[in-house]
Amino acid sequence: MPKRTLLAVVGIGIASGFLSALFGVGGGIVVVPLLVLLLGFDARAATATSLAVILITALAGTTSFSLLEHVDWDAAALVGLPAVAGSVAGVRLQRRVTSRVLTLLFAAFIVAVAVVLVLE
Repeated sequence: MPKRTLLAVVGIGIASGFLSALFGVGGGIVVVPLLVLLLGFDARAATATSLAVILITALAGTTSFSLLEHVDWDAAALVGLPAVAGSVAGVRLQRRVTSRVLTLLFAAFIVAVAVVLVLE
C-alpha cells in the first residue's frame, strides 16, 4: 500500500473511532464517504469495508463502555438482533442498484438527517 494511501486509511480510522465513541457514528457517515472521496472506492466496496471497520470499532467501544457499565444489554439485543435481518435485506437490495444510485441515496439520507437535526 502506498504511503499516502496508508496515511489516508489510518486518518479515516482515527476519525471514525473518535466520532463513533463521541457521537455513536463513524462507519457509514465517516468511513464510506472518505473511502469513496479520498481513496476512490466504489459505493459497494466502501460499504462492505465500512461494515468490517464497524465490527472492529464496535468491539473496542463496547468493551470500553461495558467496563464503565454504560451498556444497556437488553436494549442492545432488542435493537441488534432485528438489525441482523435488516443488514441481510440491505445487502440484497444493494446488489440490485448501481453504485451511483447507492451514492445518491446515501447523500439524500445524510442531508435528511442533517435537516432533522437542525430543526430539532
